[in-house]
Amino acid sequence: MKQSIIHQRQVPVFAVKTAVYTATHHVLLSLKAMRRRQHSCGNPNHMTTSTTTAIPASRQTRALLWGIFAVYLLLLAHTIAHHELWADELHSWNIAKGSTSFINLLQNTRYEGHPPLWYTLLWLLSKCTHSLTCVQVLHWFIAGTAVYLLLFRSPFSLPMRIVLPFGYFFLYEYAAFSRNYAIALVLAFCLCLLLQHNRKQSLLYYLLLFLLSNTHLLGLVLAAALHLYYLLQQGERQAARRQIILQALAGMLVLLPALCFIAPPSNSEMNAGFWASHWNSRQLLTLVQLPQRAFIPIPAWWNYHWWNTTFLLNSSTTHPALKLLNPLLSPGLLLLACFILRNNRKSLLLFAANFAASCAVSLIFPLNSARYAGFVFIAFIAALWLYQATRPIAANRVKYVYALLCIQLLAAIPALARDWQYPFSNDYRVHELLQQIPAQEKAVTDYWALNTISAYADKPFYCADLQKEVAYILWTSEFSAMLHRPHPFYNGVKTYCTQQGIQQVYLLSVLSPVQLQQADALLFTAYKVNLVDKREGAIEPGSNLYLYKISGQ
Repeated sequence: MKQSIIHQRQVPVFAVKTAVYTATHHVLLSLKAMRRRQHSCGNPNHMTTSTTTAIPASRQTRALLWGIFAVYLLLLAHTIAHHELWADELHSWNIAKGSTSFINLLQNTRYEGHPPLWYTLLWLLSKCTHSLTCVQVLHWFIAGTAVYLLLFRSPFSLPMRIVLPFGYFFLYEYAAFSRNYAIALVLAFCLCLLLQHNRKQSLLYYLLLFLLSNTHLLGLVLAAALHLYYLLQQGERQAARRQIILQALAGMLVLLPALCFIAPPSNSEMNAGFWASHWNSRQLLTLVQLPQRAFIPIPAWWNYHWWNTTFLLNSSTTHPALKLLNPLLSPGLLLLACFILRNNRKSLLLFAANFAASCAVSLIFPLNSARYAGFVFIAFIAALWLYQATRPIAANRVKYVYALLCIQLLAAIPALARDWQYPFSNDYRVHELLQQIPAQEKAVTDYWALNTISAYADKPFYCADLQKEVAYILWTSEFSAMLHRPHPFYNGVKTYCTQQGIQQVYLLSVLSPVQLQQADALLFTAYKVNLVDKREGAIEPGSNLYLYKISGQ
């Protein structure tokens, strides 16, 4: 029965293990070589790392890095090919291709709580094609660019550069998902390059700062932290106080547009009142767990719905000792990160400022997903980048960096293996259900399944909840009214059948029969509701599909 419901893809999981083994093998060889160089130089306390630019690479080293880059690109291509787009990815695409102009796009993104950079890229792409595969190819290129910068332009030691691309965030969370996170990595690393060389390219610097702030709210936070580093750098260069103040004001002006884009309009459902009404004390717990989710993102691999889980937090219900350990891990990890960075004041303040601002954000918007917590780790990598660009990390601390990177490596293995083997989302199978609707029959959808149909069928659809035909979802006051409207499915089906003069209609929904009945019991009382077919077994639990035939009693 499970085989008939879950569309499994048997893929060689050993390929992941082979890639990890190869990377680990090269790391160990590089570490041994570095120890030999340290011993010969009589300096056991420091890593032999370049202090101004990327490490000078021999022909063999560059060949190795190109090989690592090729392995990463192939591994990521395989992962993206086996990753099914889910609602959030489709939602951004629907808004982009459905916006009639760039001004209309900017107006629509105001309801998203996200700045418009990623939507702008999608909007430009939609002018050339409506292929979802092209969306994933675009994101593959962006994620690959971020890793290229890590491998060939960063000041990290060779072992670090080998391990970093294959960690959880760089190979999965910010790479497999076609969202607005990977573009933030590219821009952050470009800023690190400018700051690393301490070049006087103010126009380029502020352009990159503006673009980074317009990727995501947490991209804005990271941009502000990087600008703090820039101001401290100016102070070390003995810049006049007046000049530093002007640079601080310039940074505020550059970051201000992103704040305006993020702030919801008055008729948005996601306004301040919405977040205030949904606030609860559990958000404080999310804040406490933030470092643990960032530095130990190993998922609960035994859980079918493993995404956005962590094995230590999930295991605490069955292992009482973890209830005592988990509260200590987050402050311990935070102190460890600060210990690693403490010899570089600017880098330490960059990381600390980013974390403090993320905590402030978490008090309003719960950062309880891996994609949010990951920005704490990215800020640490940026701080580490700028640290190593100015001075080497002591050997008694660099071992902790390798430990943190190896944890990221371990976290990627179950994520890749599970996403390769099982469907992350069943949205891509929507055509299989639509084909079961007779040609002469009418069909409607619900609010949450609209993303799927609009993306894959590439046309607007009648939404029973909203009682109108729409091409994409906006979190407007209309959404709020729908949430509080009694019997949304019954009223929507009744209105549509009356308008069309029909007695029966097909409904495509993300709700199972039990969930649908809980959402609107009157629909089952007034109509005969039959489940025609379903597509279940998605890793993301809200990404299953159900086709119903609704007819008069």
